[in-house]
Amino acid sequence: MVHGATRNCMRKKTLYRNIHRLLPAFEAAARQESFTLGGEEVGLSQSSVSKQIIELESRLGQPLFIRSHKRITLTSAGQRLLTAYSLATSQIVDTLDDLIQERSRGQIVLSTSTANGAFMLLPRLAEVRECFPGREIFLVTWDPQGIEPTGQVDLAFTFGKPDFPGFQTRPLFPDILTPVCSPEFLDRYGPLRELSDLQNCELLYMQAQHPSWVGWRHWLREFSLELPQNHQPMGFNNYYNTIQACLAGQGVALGWLRQLGNMLESGRLVAPLPQFLQTEDRYQLAWPADRAPEFPIEPFEEWLGRRYGGAIPGFCVDTQPAQML
Repeated sequence: MVHGATRNCMRKKTLYRNIHRLLPAFEAAARQESFTLGGEEVGLSQSSVSKQIIELESRLGQPLFIRSHKRITLTSAGQRLLTAYSLATSQIVDTLDDLIQERSRGQIVLSTSTANGAFMLLPRLAEVRECFPGREIFLVTWDPQGIEPTGQVDLAFTFGKPDFPGFQTRPLFPDILTPVCSPEFLDRYGPLRELSDLQNCELLYMQAQHPSWVGWRHWLREFSLELPQNHQPMGFNNYYNTIQACLAGQGVALGWLRQLGNMLESGRLVAPLPQFLQTEDRYQLAWPADRAPEFPIEPFEEWLGRRYGGAIPGFCVDTQPAQML
């Protein structure tokens, strides 16, 4: 049984099938206000243009031109169609121009997660651009892993191996997880000297969206602690919002220190406790396996390692970490 909506769709497809072939002659004749001049522009005779416009009017069920002895003028319906066609043509031309310029500029689509982009790349965007001289960078953010799933990316900066097949990867460095908070939070609710002090704090957490993510419960269990049964932490659906709440003094977040090094260095966040975990998963560079990057990735790889793979400002590693399971 064919539903009404399906019938309407089929009827429209029949009505508009191949109608696009009639539009160039209409547009040229309307702009030139002449079937003859319009025909010369599109390489058709006056009679061919006239026949195409008659066919177009018949299929639309209304006249598009008022024909007089020496000139033609548009009806209101014709003017609406000309305006719409001109707008669509302009958009197509703009898109073609963008595509041509992207190719000539050598645009690189760089994909990463919202948190990686906000905390690691954007604060040092000038340095990122220096890694790709002569190229335009188009930064795409995609959560949770940082890889746009259609594969329409040239290079991705992600944490953990990609879930999507068809990517080659190059591992970089692990991360370090420890509680972080704002200095204002410590002044108001601190100090935090022992892990057990966390049980009396508002713990901010991000809802896990990927197996590589580590939450409070998992982190505390590595140190033989459990959240109190009646504890109700404040949750968010992305890490960027979690850290924004932490910066606002709303609680303690589990800090991925490679991401947050800029904030630790500036003093906007502090890591008050010495305990930390080091992840087994690593940050990765990834790219589609079916097409090697048309640009060297080594400068970006070296920059990431130099900027984020070494010592973390504002955090002193003076004990052995608990290793992630």
